[in-house]
Formats: sequence, C-alpha cells, structure tokens
Amino acid sequence: MKKMIVHVAALFAAIGISSAEEGFMPLFDGRTLSGWHVSPKSGHSRASQNKTGGRWVVENGALIGSQDMPGNGGIILTDESFGDFEVALEMNNDFGPDSGLFLRSTEDGRAWQALIDYHADGSLMGIYGEGIGGKPDVRNFSFLKKVTEIKEVPSPAPPRLPVLPEAWSTFWRHGEWNELRARIVGNPPHITTWINGIRFCEWQERELRHPDRGGIGLQVHGGGDLTKQFVRYRKMRVKKLTPSPANVLSEAERRDGWQLLFDGRSYAGWMNSDRSAPKNQIQNGSLNPHRAGHYMVVHENQWTNFILSLDFTITPFCNSGIFIRTASLTPRPGKDIGFNGLEIAIDDTTGAGYHDTGALYDLAKPKRNAMRPIGELNHMEITSKDSKIEVMLNGDVVNQIDLAKFTQPYRRPDGSEHKFDIAYKDHPQGGYIGLQDHGSACWYKNIKIKPLP
Repeated sequence: MKKMIVHVAALFAAIGISSAEEGFMPLFDGRTLSGWHVSPKSGHSRASQNKTGGRWVVENGALIGSQDMPGNGGIILTDESFGDFEVALEMNNDFGPDSGLFLRSTEDGRAWQALIDYHADGSLMGIYGEGIGGKPDVRNFSFLKKVTEIKEVPSPAPPRLPVLPEAWSTFWRHGEWNELRARIVGNPPHITTWINGIRFCEWQERELRHPDRGGIGLQVHGGGDLTKQFVRYRKMRVKKLTPSPANVLSEAERRDGWQLLFDGRSYAGWMNSDRSAPKNQIQNGSLNPHRAGHYMVVHENQWTNFILSLDFTITPFCNSGIFIRTASLTPRPGKDIGFNGLEIAIDDTTGAGYHDTGALYDLAKPKRNAMRPIGELNHMEITSKDSKIEVMLNGDVVNQIDLAKFTQPYRRPDGSEHKFDIAYKDHPQGGYIGLQDHGSACWYKNIKIKPLP
C-alpha cells in the first residue's frame, strides 16, 4: 500500500497535478497512451469505413487529437469503465475542431457528452445525449464568429450563463490551458459541469436509457477537413464516487460545522407545532409532516443565522413549505401559526409566482421554478442571515430577499399588496424551523443545518 501511495503521488507530480484534490487519480501519465485505446467504431470514423479512429498522440505532456484523414475523426476511451465519478482536465484546443468529453461511453461512442464544441455556433460544457437520441441538448451560451465573443442562450437547465458575455474574453483564456470538469451520479444520471471552477450546467435525466457504467472518452468529430487543426488535453484525473448514505454527516461536513437535524429513523428532536408528539411514522428514512397532527412539524431548537440544507420529494397536489424564523409557537388571535414565521413554498405547480416552489410565500416570487417532476428528489438550501434570505433549489439560486426593504404591513417593496399585517423589517431574525402539512404528503430527508456567525 505504501509503495502504491508513493507511485500515485509521483505520477501526480510528473504530470503537474496537485495532490491536494482528495480522492482523484490520474487518468493520463503525460508520456504514453497507457490506459487508453482508440475506438474506430463510432459514426465519426465512417470516412475510414470504421478502420481508424482519428490521430491521437502524446506531445509535450498533452494528449493531442486530430482527424487522420479528411473527414475521419473518432474517439479515444479509457480502458477502465466507470459508474459514478467526477472527471477533470485541462484543454487548449484550436478554435475550429468539434470535440467532446464523453461520460459512460460505449465502444461505438454512445454517451452522455459534456460539450467541447469549440467553434463558431458551438459551446462548452453543455450536455448532450451522444448517440442516444440527441437528448438532452442543453447549453447556456454559443460562440459567435470569434472565440472571444459569445451570446447567452436560454436553457431549460440551471444555471443561467454565470459569466457576462462581455467578460468572457477575460474568464476564458484562449491559447492557454483552461480547466473543464464534469460529474455524473446515478441512473438516470444527474450531471454537473464546470469551466474554470464555475458551475456551468446541471441536468437531471428523467429516463433510464443508457448503461450505469462506461468509459471516459475524448472526441474528434468527423466531417470536413480538420487534419491540420488539433485538440489538446492534459492533467486528466478522475474521482470515483460512492453514493452517500442518507441522513448522516460526512467528515467534511462535520469539519465545516454542519449539524444533523434528522436521524432518518425517528422524530428525535422534532415535535408538532402545538408541542405534541407527531402521530405518523418515519418511512424509508424520510419525515412526512402530512397527518402528523398539527399545522407543521418543528425542530425543538430555535435558530438565528444559518444555512439549512435538505432533500424533499413531492406527491401530486402537494402544498407544503419550509418555515423559518417562526418566533413563537403560540398563534396570534385570529391568525394561524404561519403568521409567526416565514415560509419558503413547496408546491405541485409549474409557475414562478408568489405561491410557487421557491417563493417566500406571498412576499417574493422565485426567478424560476426549478422543481423536478413529481417523485424525483429535490435539493434545497436556505440561507438566513440577518435581514437577507437566499433560496437555492437544485443548484439554482431562485430567490434572494432583503427583508429590510419590507417596511410596511401588507406591502411589498414595490408597493404591491401581500396578505400579512407585518412590516418584515421588524420581524425577529430567529425562531423555529418547521415543515408544513397542508393537505398532501411531502417527504423530507438529509435535513442539516450550518450555524452562521
């Protein structure tokens, strides 16, 4: 074991990768094609009648690919197949060739592809179903005629383009090495991509239509004549991922100050909002406030300034919500307990209004509805800090609210009316956290909190 650790560390050093990336292993030694093979079986190699798969060589520590004859490209694949993993590499391609990073690829090039379409009208790190029906086909920008110029493209997948088009030439350093990264987990897979450390695309596939495992691949596209233009990759490494057990804290989370609020087995630490014990049972490691016995199930502690992280799954007609800053569990005369707190809505709807998922109920609309379909797992993080609240749903920041701007009862900052008789600038910044029952089941798990100063 000690010899293996020394060998891996030496290999990282030889190819210029910091060993600080915990869990990553090199895919490419910077000298040979060891661990890789060229496949001529994809449609990109038809010009050679699928006899060759493009030209792939190692020069100056980089893997360099091109067509080996006009119109004949191909793919190079890892010998090893992978299931759930994160892969990272650096690229310094000519502007012109169409390439791609293949995830779980077959020998004939069917894969989930992180786009490296480095040409006019192309894009980087969008997600495409290569050889599996062209679905998905999502991107949030396209190149114009010059590599230094892009335009934003509306995308059904979060996030919106995270870099202003006018800042692209500074963010992306053409002619230098830039980092690309992709992660694929589960099947149907959840795929996330990054460029130079910034998340660019996130996609949850809804259909099971490709194997659980496959190779990691790089592509030179067929067609045209790209024999004198090249793709270049280096510092390729991979981290194999194992599914995290539900309702536990990782060591990294513990070090970062997270606390687990739900153990996945019992209502320990929780009660109904009338302080009675919940009447229903924990099922499949999830808490369901529906028919628990009161307006909501609340955690027994009160919290001020925190990040709340949880996963949830809705059912048809779901109308639930996550309450924060519930300052008292005693309803005011003529009001329900909801008036004592602030609700982040969770509903079986598709809109982006004041009562849709991600809204601060009746106070602030989400910018979009990032909810996944009924039955799929959603992840939400709520940051509550002083007068400000931020809601992130499935990796997309959908709402940002400054309660200091809510200076009048019944009025939003723009002057429009809401239902509450409260000037929220004066509302307490701490209180109970609750999960609302409002007529249909909603399942919650992995409920964690990180106190903030």
